[in-house]
Amino acid sequence: MKKIIFFTVIFINTVNYSQTISPDISARVDTSKTVIKDVYHLYKNYINSKPDSIYQNPNWNDAEAKYYLRSKMVRVDRAANLMFVYYNSKNYFAYYIPKVLQIDSVSVNRYQIKTIFAAKCSDKEYEKFTPDYITKLYAVRDFKGEFKLENTISYDTRKWKKHQYKFINYVVHPDCNFNKKEASKAVAFCEKISTQFNLKIEPFTYYLLPNSDEMGKLYNFDYWMSYLGGQTMTPLKEIFTTYGNENYPHEFVHLLFPLPKNTALGCPMIINEGLATWLSGPGNNETFEESLKDVSKSFQKQNNVTLEDIMTFKFRNEFDNSILYVTGGVICKLVYDKHGEKGIWELYNSTQNNFKITLEKLFEEPFENVEKTIIKYIKNYNS
Repeated sequence: MKKIIFFTVIFINTVNYSQTISPDISARVDTSKTVIKDVYHLYKNYINSKPDSIYQNPNWNDAEAKYYLRSKMVRVDRAANLMFVYYNSKNYFAYYIPKVLQIDSVSVNRYQIKTIFAAKCSDKEYEKFTPDYITKLYAVRDFKGEFKLENTISYDTRKWKKHQYKFINYVVHPDCNFNKKEASKAVAFCEKISTQFNLKIEPFTYYLLPNSDEMGKLYNFDYWMSYLGGQTMTPLKEIFTTYGNENYPHEFVHLLFPLPKNTALGCPMIINEGLATWLSGPGNNETFEESLKDVSKSFQKQNNVTLEDIMTFKFRNEFDNSILYVTGGVICKLVYDKHGEKGIWELYNSTQNNFKITLEKLFEEPFENVEKTIIKYIKNYNS
């Protein structure tokens, strides 16, 4: 993910966990109509049913839920995977109060539900951080005559053009033009990385999108405050890009490498993103070397840089994560130069708990010296 923008608001938990959340409605939601009322109650039941949790939610389309859970996706609702990263759903809804804007028919037995999540801010500084999201879900009547919720992606992309290019299934937004030459480059890059690290290439889907708003729609967002430029959903074998291009090597690296051995703790972000940055650059149309030059200039202006500051985003650029990504890329490069492929795998399978110990082992010196080596390498890159 090259450009991932997070605007985080800290709030105090004041919610009563026994309290039922009843979303407000706009004047456009006519609950005097039985079908609209039924859909509203389905949605109300859903947001009170722990949407931040992993389980077969009774309010969701059964087949879709089983597919996502079988794939070991974090949550069935694609929007929930971003909304509840830092907060549980009860806390989130207590602060960003849900209000249903629309419940409209879009086709036979299919209704859209649009909800705004906005905070009531007395602090002027926080007013610009609300609303957080506007979501859209579908409520679809099943064979039993009951409404169940669905993600937007399958229905909204049903008429998009598809292009199968070897092991890549491209799903192309109507505003994008498919380029076969770029698709050939994509295949060649994947095969190169596969050979270099002895990786198995499994077929995957690549969503070709023109901008972040269109990407958000496939994540059930009509609006999102925190948005992505590209992302890989490894459990589902999916890549999403927002630059209208068929060849996005950074995301290919994320998809080709398997999940780390300890998936519960996970590989540190600085290494997960650093690996992709070292092999392909931090994002779209920028090489590792080019981005390293820019980050080196930032380091030269900063005294007493530490890895902790970088990993906790205390030291970062305002609108991208290049400093973290490039620093991780340098770590990967230095480890590969010293230990080759074996060292990369050991680094990739490290965790937050043993990361420093792993660095000490691979660099064969105390962490303080490792840190100085990495920082010095970046600072002196343009010298």
